[in-house]
Amino acid sequence: MVGCNKAEVATTAQAIEEQAVVSDAAEEVTPQAEIRASANGQADDHPTPPLSTTTSPNKKIIRSGNIAVESKAIGKSKQAMDALLTHYGGYYEQETLSSAGTYRHYSLIARIPAAHLDRFLLAIEKGGDKLTERSLRSEDVSLRYFDSESRLQSKRAYLKRYQEMVGQAKSVKDLLEIQEQIRRLQEEVDSQESVMRSLKDQIAYSSLGIQLFEYQANLPIGSQSFWIQLEEAVADGWLFVGEVFLFVLRLWPFILLAGVAMFAWRSYKNRKK
Repeated sequence: MVGCNKAEVATTAQAIEEQAVVSDAAEEVTPQAEIRASANGQADDHPTPPLSTTTSPNKKIIRSGNIAVESKAIGKSKQAMDALLTHYGGYYEQETLSSAGTYRHYSLIARIPAAHLDRFLLAIEKGGDKLTERSLRSEDVSLRYFDSESRLQSKRAYLKRYQEMVGQAKSVKDLLEIQEQIRRLQEEVDSQESVMRSLKDQIAYSSLGIQLFEYQANLPIGSQSFWIQLEEAVADGWLFVGEVFLFVLRLWPFILLAGVAMFAWRSYKNRKK
């Protein structure tokens, strides 16, 4: 009976695997087949279709970029950028402020809904600040997206079939084998779901690096004068003293051994006298 049960489990598992492979292959072809069918249909109805800037729903694009903005009133510019980002449904993933005297510089990473990225950039260009650098990138991840999606669907179907087999197990050994397969498949499903969430997030929200810096001529006259240089020199001096102290502190075993050796040498010379 145990041999028969094992044979039934193995046969069922093999059938599930074959079905998952067929399903996997069919689902992987689906997006590309739809694209080709759509393209063929358009070719028959419209021999010379006009170009369109609208992204096809079957295309999964990750957009990202970097800009640099020069401001004469960086405080107001930062507030305006915060309001603009909120208006378009974005948020800051990272925000860093660097200051040197009265000079300030913001290093920002903004996440903006992909559908609003162009409008956000246009608003920046039309604002009162100067856009000194702009670079944008578009990555087509359609193949990776649909491949991950089809694999996830196959894994879920595969997992469901094994879960249904739990009630059909006729021995403890068969039950343990089925539960092990369920555990392995659940881990694969969780991993694939994580990949899909990451892809969907990157597609839905574009990542934009923003360097917002202050116009140099806007700094007060004499900001790089003797007093600023003196302040920087004192700070550098203290830093050097601290480094020397730490270096000497690291050498304490050698200094101690040298002192002991010197003391022993002098004691030896005194005894000879």
